[in-house]
Amino acid sequence: EGMRPAPGRSPGHVSGPKAPHAPGGFGGRGGGAGAVGSAAARGRMGSSDFHNGQKVEYYSPSFGEWIECRIGLVRPDGTLKLEHADGSGTLKESADSTRVRAIPGSGGKASPPPMPGGAGGASGRRPSATPVGKAGAGGPPQRKAPGASPSMNSLSSGGDATPKLGSARGRPSSSPVAPVRSASRGPGGGAPLSSRPSAGQDLGSTLNPKSMYVGDRVKLKGSSRAGEVMYVGPAQFAGGDTVVGIKLDEKRSQSDCDGKYKNERYFRCTAGYGIYQTKDEIELMAPEQSDEDIRALQVSPAPDATAFDLDAELERLMGLAEVKDSLRHTRNFIEVQRRRMSVTGDSAARALHFAFMHGGAGSGISAVSQLLGGLLLKLRVLASGHVVEVTRKELLAGCSGGDVDARVKKVVRAAEGGVLLIADAENLKESERTDRVGEEALVALSKQLDSMRGATEWPQRFCLVCAGKRGLFQSFLTEQPNIGSAVFAKLEFSDLAAMDIARILRRIVEENKFQLAKELGDERLEVLVRRRMARGGGGGDGAPKNVRLAKAMLEEAVSRQTDRVWAKDTLSFTGLTALVEDDFVDKAKDQTEAADAALRKLDSVVGLKPVKEMVRSLYAQLLLEQQKREMGIESRGAGSTLHMVFEGNPGTGKTTVARVVADLLKALGLLRTGHLVEADRSSLVAGYSGQTALKTKAVVESALGGVLFVDEAYALVGEDGKDSFGKEALDTLIKLVEDYRTDLVVIIAGYTAEMGKLLDSNPGLRSRFPNVMGFPDYTPDELLEIADQMLLQDVLMMSDAASQRLKSLLADLASPEKLQGDGRASGNGRAVRNILERAKRNQAMRLQRDGPKMTKEELCTLQPEDFNGCVI
Repeated sequence: EGMRPAPGRSPGHVSGPKAPHAPGGFGGRGGGAGAVGSAAARGRMGSSDFHNGQKVEYYSPSFGEWIECRIGLVRPDGTLKLEHADGSGTLKESADSTRVRAIPGSGGKASPPPMPGGAGGASGRRPSATPVGKAGAGGPPQRKAPGASPSMNSLSSGGDATPKLGSARGRPSSSPVAPVRSASRGPGGGAPLSSRPSAGQDLGSTLNPKSMYVGDRVKLKGSSRAGEVMYVGPAQFAGGDTVVGIKLDEKRSQSDCDGKYKNERYFRCTAGYGIYQTKDEIELMAPEQSDEDIRALQVSPAPDATAFDLDAELERLMGLAEVKDSLRHTRNFIEVQRRRMSVTGDSAARALHFAFMHGGAGSGISAVSQLLGGLLLKLRVLASGHVVEVTRKELLAGCSGGDVDARVKKVVRAAEGGVLLIADAENLKESERTDRVGEEALVALSKQLDSMRGATEWPQRFCLVCAGKRGLFQSFLTEQPNIGSAVFAKLEFSDLAAMDIARILRRIVEENKFQLAKELGDERLEVLVRRRMARGGGGGDGAPKNVRLAKAMLEEAVSRQTDRVWAKDTLSFTGLTALVEDDFVDKAKDQTEAADAALRKLDSVVGLKPVKEMVRSLYAQLLLEQQKREMGIESRGAGSTLHMVFEGNPGTGKTTVARVVADLLKALGLLRTGHLVEADRSSLVAGYSGQTALKTKAVVESALGGVLFVDEAYALVGEDGKDSFGKEALDTLIKLVEDYRTDLVVIIAGYTAEMGKLLDSNPGLRSRFPNVMGFPDYTPDELLEIADQMLLQDVLMMSDAASQRLKSLLADLASPEKLQGDGRASGNGRAVRNILERAKRNQAMRLQRDGPKMTKEELCTLQPEDFNGCVI
């Protein structure tokens, strides 16, 4: 890569992480790069260098250490059959010779020592030694490229540690197990004498391998930025050290670099997208992660395995006691299993996959997945520990059938060495219709698991974590035995307690550089959280929960604080960042005022005394339940069922009361929006078979968060009950009422007798609609009061004689002789409206006949003659 030493530095010094110098350098009398170099030179052998019965050491990736054994058989293909040193049985049936090294005095032919005058020896210069992992004497030997020194990888990488054992396709890994790649070089720093290919070595290996090439995809450490390598080599602005020129995917906000830096240009790109980094500041992305289709996936990097402490991480995790116990059990199982393996000498283990069962979004599955990745990396069950998170949408992006298997393989390759988290796994296959793509996805995923079924070696290929909502996900695992049987442990994610959410809220307030007022201690925050939970939509799918609830509360508080600070023209640091209690409760005050306004609207409705009492009692009950929840008193039984039946004749105020109910439920926080959607049979029933359910579902979904008012609901079943389309609409409505019971209130209305028949026609209706309100017909005096209110809205009034005339008309309209036993004929409020409309037209005709000059009183007053002919 054209690297050269900086002035005043030895040839062995390169940019990047500083590796410790080994005594004696790579050559000279020290016999190689210290103890590690000599061990590597002593043990790195081809299969032709071994013989039956020879004592050797085998590197086990499961244990992360060298195991003493002896060769039972040297096979023609270059692999070795290894037996336990005490002759108790077979250790490895077919071992790769590159994982085997000779024990001094065993009769094997060790690689010759480096020649004098190499890179170190005679010249006296000491290059950096190759970093050593925790595996002991250098870690496992690696296969060398013909004609190239293993130490060239170290030089070309600027001193970076070589790829860790098991890391996919050279992906940098923080695994504590690191292979040794040190070997001596020949005269003049050329290829090492031990690099000649021997039996069992790969003759097709890359010549002159490098750790990074132009065109590679890389990611900046400690950042989400990624891009494409455009240049790798020395730069004068770096003192001759190797730098990497990168074209970023996203534009930088504080730089216009286009590949030129300090008057030096090594590549060209659009201004603002260029950047130069040293190799220790970036990490190479695996080829599958560089794929355009894969780059869109959400990938969380692995934590530092050497610094990872499970107990400390669990201490920082709020709530989730059952999850913490499960993670501790997983750690205990792995450590105990390794002890069993060391006693039995069997390196086989089971693959570890997990199921996360939660109650909704914000349960912490992403955070726990990252903890799991760190744990498995620390214990060498995984090679890299990163987390790739997908849903059905990302897993099957662009798939239409036939290409699903390839897509799943590509996603799994991106997760190799780490954790593949499939969120909402129960939605991989739709249950309500034929889903060929979903079925193919499950088959492809099962194939990937089958490759790891039974005994395997750690580090395993990848860890699958399927997550889903508790009830549906349990059914999914039962219906998909290939996935369910592969699960090692099921982790139960319980909803966080109010105090846990309060502490999370305090933490994210500090992370966002805000501060809470002194009076907002944990106990006071807990009360605010409970209040927010109580008005959060009844716990429905649209309501934020757990961590998301804490984030929502902060966003709402900052929004209110912004208006408060702007109004006060605050400039101080404390004033701009402090959050007080009013910032968390202003909306609650608004909702109290909204409830009072709704009750005043109810009181303004004429008559309907029984209905008003029923609505007020329901409001009082719901308010009490809310106050109990705010104080942490949770009822074990189901909450109040709010669906209602309004029975009464036309014009008795059913729609008006329905709007009042919607406003009250919104004010209590039981409905998200509180809007009212009116529907009837024509809105729900389609003209073609199979379309009614879809039409009904669309109407119901438009009402989510509010109230669906179905007028003349009895028309859905017809008089003879043989209306198949109407019955389909009713059955669909009942199912959806149950599905959306926490985010929707349905009111069905109609004539008293017909509604009774409707409730009797379907056994599920009465239990789902327990609140029945009867709307009585209005009396003549009440109808006259309704008329006065209607006229007042139109800036009209009646003379005393006109008022008596209208009263007599309304009394005649509601008389038993007129109704003939059928109260629905009176029309109630609708009849009053119709009469007044005709009276206003008669007034207009009368004033036109009287002449153009009229007073304001004449324009706004109805006379008795205006009511002539108004009743049909």
